[in-house]
Amino acid sequence: MLRIFAGGLAVILATIAVSALIIARLPGAMVPDRNTSRTWLIEHATLFDPDAGTRQADVSVLVQDGRIARIGPDGMSGIDPDIPRIDAQGRTLMPGLIDMHVHVFDEVDLAAGLAVGVTTVRNMGGMPFHLPLAARIDAGRLYGPRLITTGAIINERGGRNTNLLHEVVSGGDEARAAVRRQYAAGFRHLKLYSNLSRESFAAIREEAAALGMTISGHPVEGTQDDPLPFTDTLPAHFGTIEHTESIVWHGLSDNTDPDGARALAQAVAAAGATVDPTLVVHENLARIVETRGGHVLRPEMEGYNPVVAGFERDTFDFWSRYVHEDRTQMQAFYEAFTGMMHEAGVRLTVGSDSGIMASPHGVSTVREIELLVRAGLTPLEAIRSATVHPADVLGLDGKIGCVAVGCFADLVLVDGDPLTSPSILYAPRGVMRDGRWLDRDALDALEAAGRQPSELRTWWRLGRHLLAIG
Repeated sequence: MLRIFAGGLAVILATIAVSALIIARLPGAMVPDRNTSRTWLIEHATLFDPDAGTRQADVSVLVQDGRIARIGPDGMSGIDPDIPRIDAQGRTLMPGLIDMHVHVFDEVDLAAGLAVGVTTVRNMGGMPFHLPLAARIDAGRLYGPRLITTGAIINERGGRNTNLLHEVVSGGDEARAAVRRQYAAGFRHLKLYSNLSRESFAAIREEAAALGMTISGHPVEGTQDDPLPFTDTLPAHFGTIEHTESIVWHGLSDNTDPDGARALAQAVAAAGATVDPTLVVHENLARIVETRGGHVLRPEMEGYNPVVAGFERDTFDFWSRYVHEDRTQMQAFYEAFTGMMHEAGVRLTVGSDSGIMASPHGVSTVREIELLVRAGLTPLEAIRSATVHPADVLGLDGKIGCVAVGCFADLVLVDGDPLTSPSILYAPRGVMRDGRWLDRDALDALEAAGRQPSELRTWWRLGRHLLAIG
């Protein structure tokens, strides 16, 4: 695998001029028309407010300069007759979805998400290109969800789960230096991985607090010589603790005893923690086992980044040959335990781990909502986990994940009632991102763009990332 990476990196470094040209040559569907209006009147909508849990028919929403300016009954007075109008034809208008755990390797990943109504994502493994990319999106030079990103994943040198893309540290001094480096680079959010030592974990928390940075990530397990109990993660004030699978591994040692699981769920709730279950990523692993690898070849994988797939090939091959049923059983338990956490009062968010482990962007977000319903949440609660809850975690409540005056105009128009069938979210009739309207034809074009990842762009970004983390 290292030879593959080195070979690809050598090609990139030998063809800088070509790569620069290709980086600029994105699918046309991703480039907004500079003259596109950000002021609209959406008429004849059924307005779904997940925060209030209400649906109201015959509503008009006035959007001005990318924000919701007025909401009222159809035919409300005082509307400029020259404002462009969108006839919702009674369809459901709701906030755009927020995915709290994605991995963006190429711009087209963002196109795939926006095509199914994902209007904000949190990238959980920052590289140098992510902050400029976020700025391009915010400036209206590129279509994509609002991009919030952590810095590079921080892990302990020599840790059990360390990989090439992690920024590795040894002890408190290096951990503090890593946090300061990420802050100086412009990152304001940290992602921690499982194998951090006690000393590094404490130093990161201290430095992050001093700099005003947020922390999220895996439960921190410590080192083989000095393991940390799961309960040491709970008071660390993570924005989100990632992965039900990781909580079960660390907190229960994969023991599926329901009494122990309920006790752990209550401990998580008592700590006031928010959990990002990412059930879909392990479901994909279970499906790879069940289908002897066929799941990797499903149509949704057409736009899966081939560079990432190359890194994961050995993993896919291993699970394709795996003949035991324990992955299916554990998937059922992860869903059950997620339901236990919800029942205990743990706030949940939607995160899909899109971009890795056979989780394509966009569709995996909606699948995660479906899995939360299967875990025991109502459709309303699951949709709140993709709108209201993540907005609050990100400090953007009242701005995203909402349909009220003052909210950013990040909206999705769907046929039918998502409270009856969340699966309708796979095929929105229109999406508004920061006041820019994308009809079904534009969404089809974005979906097609999402199937065109660039290997060259990806290698280039990975090479720059490795240089940045040393």
